[in-house]
Amino acid sequence: MMTLLCSLFKLLPLWFAEEESNNQERRIGYRDSIFYHNIVNRNRKEGALRLYNDYFAENPKFTYSQFRRRFRISCRLFLRIANAVEAHNPYFKQRTNALSVLGLFCLQKVTAAHKILAYGIFVYLIDEYLRIRETIVIESLRAFIKAIIEVFGDWYLKAPNEVDICRLLSIEEQRGFSGMFWSIDYMHWKWKKCPITWHGMYIGHCCEPTIILEAVASQDL
Repeated sequence: MMTLLCSLFKLLPLWFAEEESNNQERRIGYRDSIFYHNIVNRNRKEGALRLYNDYFAENPKFTYSQFRRRFRISCRLFLRIANAVEAHNPYFKQRTNALSVLGLFCLQKVTAAHKILAYGIFVYLIDEYLRIRETIVIESLRAFIKAIIEVFGDWYLKAPNEVDICRLLSIEEQRGFSGMFWSIDYMHWKWKKCPITWHGMYIGHCCEPTIILEAVASQDL
């Protein structure tokens, strides 16, 4: 028994030294993210240059028709939205960090948010082309949606009033579509809290009650 205790006392200094070393490593790890974090050099400049040369240069690699097919809007409208968002929210301006390294290009952030909204793709797929981390993509998406609502909400994201309806109907009548709106899309939105007595009125080809959300646009979108 005494021999065992003597052996333990001899090992105690070594154990305390090892524990102190582990604690120091933990402290370094919490203080310096590089200790635990795997740094990936995404080469943001390469992603920004590729995007610019592909679509926004003076002589882009892809044509305007290809841009419209891939982005689902015209290049002119896309740049108008990007410029408005950049002017409204400083988050989209290209800035330098403490090491004088340029951050992400405005078009990279706007394109990342637009791709998710247009195609519903996963955030990590953006990194392969635009060289943007997933957390930055999510931040860009949230900031983009908020800026769109604040900048364009009062004019575009609203229900048409009586003046708008009369103006749209007169335009369509001149084009030979009297009494008709142009509907660009609609979708069935699940109504979770639909009253039971109303289920029969709101159940169609879907098995659950839904409300139809319809988007109507004029010639200027």
